[in-house]
Amino acid sequence: MFITRLLMSLSRFSIVLFAMSSLAQEIDLLEIKEELNSFSVGLEEQLGFRDGSALFGMNRGTVNSVYLFGQGILIEIRTPLANERNRLRLTTLQSTMRTLQVENPFEGFLLQNSPDRLIRESNDENNSFYQGLLNRIDTIDSTLTFSRAVQKAADSVRLLRELGNVTDGDYEGLRAEIQGLQARMDQSISALKKLEEDMQAWFEGEANELDRKVEGSATSESYFNERLNALIEDIVPLEELAVGKAEQLERRAELAEESYLRAWQGEVLDFELSLFQQVCISTSFSHSLPANEYLTFILKGIGEESVGVGANADKFHVLSKSDLDKCQNGTVGASELLELARQYSM
Repeated sequence: MFITRLLMSLSRFSIVLFAMSSLAQEIDLLEIKEELNSFSVGLEEQLGFRDGSALFGMNRGTVNSVYLFGQGILIEIRTPLANERNRLRLTTLQSTMRTLQVENPFEGFLLQNSPDRLIRESNDENNSFYQGLLNRIDTIDSTLTFSRAVQKAADSVRLLRELGNVTDGDYEGLRAEIQGLQARMDQSISALKKLEEDMQAWFEGEANELDRKVEGSATSESYFNERLNALIEDIVPLEELAVGKAEQLERRAELAEESYLRAWQGEVLDFELSLFQQVCISTSFSHSLPANEYLTFILKGIGEESVGVGANADKFHVLSKSDLDKCQNGTVGASELLELARQYSM
């Protein structure tokens, strides 16, 4: 009985070894490896990945391939197209972060000139007057309208330059315009500070030469109210100018971004067609890829954004052996092969 079981086990083992040996003879792994290495190098050259690379090859594409036993050939391609989209994303993200970090230009002024310090020795009537003026100053830009508008305008100009949508001269002109608005607002803030200092000096009896100016008004309250009114009349139009300029530049940047993305998508399609053209004219897969197995391309970092899988989604193209045969025998072309491929992003 023992000898019978041993003979049966040896027989099954021999069958397994024979089957594995047959598969090994049918699929020459060393030959596949050599063909894939040759295809990868040739593909890098045909796609221009080896031309004009930047420092450390950061802008150069790469092709890596491997055979997965029983599944097929997997080719991973890193293309500079991913860097182009990442650059746009990074610029947009930086703009968003800068906008979130904008500070109210009046906040520092109000913290430095709090009511506790301003009205140390004033009577109740003066206290009320001081507080009323400070409340008016506090509401001038409580929503950060001007600061955020200026920041958005500056970010839109920066994005336009990144997208190549403005000349150097136009870029400098727009920057100067935005900086001019900021300089005018800075002057208004400085004038508010001077107003506060004059108010404090007057009510503390240290006005000196300010006395003659105040005497020209009916009361000190009317004098300081008139100065504050004049400053507000300067500040409100500045806010409107900044908001208008920000909206104009933001819309222009949105249109430039849409145009950039359309051009980028066109470049991706051209790249895919070039890739599949190389597949059609290559003989590497016609005899090395077993039947019922697949050729899979992973295009790193250029997957569809709509799938909600993050900023670095990869795009997959899966081709069956029968699809490859159609292309390599001339039944279909590169564009038809691209349509036959199973495509998804993740």
